[in-house]
Amino acid sequence: MSVSETPEPSAEELVKGLFEETGLRQSLVPTYTAAVLALRDREKAAELRAAGFGAAADLIEPDSAVIAEAFGPEDQ
Repeated sequence: MSVSETPEPSAEELVKGLFEETGLRQSLVPTYTAAVLALRDREKAAELRAAGFGAAADLIEPDSAVIAEAFGPEDQ
């Protein structure tokens, strides 16, 4: 008898679900979800650069506009 495995939710699904549980206005959920994931990507890109994998880091470095849309420009 085979037990079907339930696929693990993606990071996007997890973050989106958490924002929805907090009662965040539905119109803001996609923006904040994208921003949180972009911040995580930025952190991972920095780790790759520090380890000497700059080309790989460039592939996952997020567009700072995604973060700015949710949280404002970084220079404030």
